[in-house]
Amino acid sequence: MQEWLKELLGEAYTPQLEESLTAALAQRFVNKEELDARQAKWKTELETARAQVADWKQQAEQARKSAEEQVAAARFDAALDTAIGRAGGRSEKAIRALLDLEGLRTSADPEGAIAAALEQLEQENGYLFGGITPPPYAAGTGASAPGGEPDEVLRRAFGLGRV
Repeated sequence: MQEWLKELLGEAYTPQLEESLTAALAQRFVNKEELDARQAKWKTELETARAQVADWKQQAEQARKSAEEQVAAARFDAALDTAIGRAGGRSEKAIRALLDLEGLRTSADPEGAIAAALEQLEQENGYLFGGITPPPYAAGTGASAPGGEPDEVLRRAFGLGRV
């Protein structure tokens, strides 16, 4: 750098002037090797960031799919529970055990498929379904005791035959 600076400045050239000029140029400008090193570093950082972005996108997509599957499963379970209740099912676990749940989930019309499957199951296993069951007998709530008239019950209790 000295040669061209000496030619440019001529007699005004001094070593202190060269040092201050070199320091000022170093502050304002970067040499080629340092620039290339910085660019390589930035390219590497950019590629790393792009790879991380791709990973995060993939994880977000997986999380979205998982959430959609969970929501669909919850909706299916709610629809099935509602249909079993409407059909008068007595034991939800037993009814679920006898149904092809995967087939119902993957059908084009799950609600229609559930209704049809419950109708078929009710025909095959009617004991799982039923209307209102009569309440069990509770003594003292009715007008007559079970087993006939009150006199008849007393006769049986004392071992007397029919009169």
